[in-house]
Amino acid sequence: MISDALRYPVTNAFGRAALLRCGVSVVAIAVGARYAVAFSPSIVALVPALVALLALVVLFGTTAFVLGFDEQRPRPSVWAVVRPGLGALALSVVLLVPPIVLLARSLIETPAALALENGAGLFSLVSSTAAVFFFIACTYVYPAAVATGVSTGRLRAAVEAETLLPVLTDSTYFLRWAVGFSFVVLAVWFTITAVRRGDVLGLIAAVTAAYGLVAGARAVGVGYTRALGGEPRS
Repeated sequence: MISDALRYPVTNAFGRAALLRCGVSVVAIAVGARYAVAFSPSIVALVPALVALLALVVLFGTTAFVLGFDEQRPRPSVWAVVRPGLGALALSVVLLVPPIVLLARSLIETPAALALENGAGLFSLVSSTAAVFFFIACTYVYPAAVATGVSTGRLRAAVEAETLLPVLTDSTYFLRWAVGFSFVVLAVWFTITAVRRGDVLGLIAAVTAAYGLVAGARAVGVGYTRALGGEPRS
């Protein structure tokens, strides 16, 4: 399971293409974000910000294709990943942004609330625990929704219960998601490092982040395919 995901970005032709695109995208996001902050509040900051946004769309689109990729179809060009990238971004706004904001708010407020002697501390602890489970649930649904949107070609299918439930209730998807989620968490950490550093270590962090994203998407994508009764090709 893990070894297959780790080999995919270097042994599979589409995996190598995805790794290259994701690597370039992460570097573009890091450079664009740094220069956007440096030039802010000047209008010039819009140029690197736009570069970072376009790179983010390509990054989301590429990983979306890894999640729901069918090797019977032609491999997507760079422009072909724009539409699924926008769809994946839209789904992330709906499914990921609210739980992330809620979790961040809970983590900030809980330490102060626990210091209180009344029931506010206990309530804050319970609410923060609920926020963690809500975040995990949303991250569990998100890749299946993205893969459904790519494989069917319809973004609406990504939110249809009859399409998602057979996948979400399958143990194979759950196990593969757990592996992929771990890779993606590490990839996010390396991406943040790449944004913060502009040296060789930042470049290494960007490549590592891209590798983790592709490997993580592959792991979840295999689980998605097998949950639907298919067998992914190597």
